[in-house]
Amino acid sequence: MLNINQLEYLKTLVQFGSFSVAAKKLQITQPALSLQIAKLEKEIGFRLLDRRKRPLELTSEGEVFYQKTVDILLKFQELNKVTTDMGEQISGNLKIGIIPTLAPYLVPMFINDLNKNYPQLQVEISELKTEEIIHELKMGNLDCGILSTPLSAIGIDFKPLFYERFYAYISPNHPLCHTNELKIADLNEEEIWYLEEGNCFQNQVNSICKINYQEQANQNLVYRSNSIESLRRIVENKGGITFIPELATINVSAEQEDLIKAFSEDQPTREISVVTLKNYAGERRIKVLQDSILKNIPQRMKKQPTNWIVDTNIRI
Repeated sequence: MLNINQLEYLKTLVQFGSFSVAAKKLQITQPALSLQIAKLEKEIGFRLLDRRKRPLELTSEGEVFYQKTVDILLKFQELNKVTTDMGEQISGNLKIGIIPTLAPYLVPMFINDLNKNYPQLQVEISELKTEEIIHELKMGNLDCGILSTPLSAIGIDFKPLFYERFYAYISPNHPLCHTNELKIADLNEEEIWYLEEGNCFQNQVNSICKINYQEQANQNLVYRSNSIESLRRIVENKGGITFIPELATINVSAEQEDLIKAFSEDQPTREISVVTLKNYAGERRIKVLQDSILKNIPQRMKKQPTNWIVDTNIRI
């Protein structure tokens, strides 16, 4: 007879594509995992995996079985979350994925408050790109994500949380450094330092500047990064300009505050939302997360602006 543990083993094995890695993740021995998968295949009467491939691949029958496995495990998780939410205390696990251009600035603002008020809630936070957050939500590996919207993703529910402006961060040696505000039209795209392509923040910067970034032939440094803080250091030492979100400006030292420039025209803004699967069962835990965040961010960021909310241009 099939059991839920066998399905969890199969899901983890497919996720990591290796018996040894999956066994380590599951905290069981590799022979024990192999035995359970073999037992599962015997019970259902067909091979799930092509063991000749590296990484392991599902057979055609295995593909169908695996999709049903993911669906069943999601329903089982929802049942557990409903049971947990019915208790008097907020408890259990809350797995959150946050985009890298937000997590380093947002998490320190709310996490102590959340931990203090809900000591029985085990919070796990992962920095992931938008596409990875959506994938992990659909696989049941995350409870929610915090990312930039608007974006389009089937089966996902979006709840806007707050709004943060885009700012320019400019070298102290740049001719525009002594102006109080910048016009987007004044920026030279050859002087802009970019995040790694595929990052939603970078997609938004491309939209703001109306550019299609390509490396210049005469560049003597190409620096690819997913870190806004790394690009700030590059600007300070190599010159040029980069873009930073509003929360990143809060902890900038007094000596460097003059390097932050607002835009004088229609101020570009990004919308930050909590995302879950539609009909997600753990609503109480998501609510306390939202409340903790809203309690600790600047008041001005809670009101939807009338100016430009920049699209992420992500369609999943």
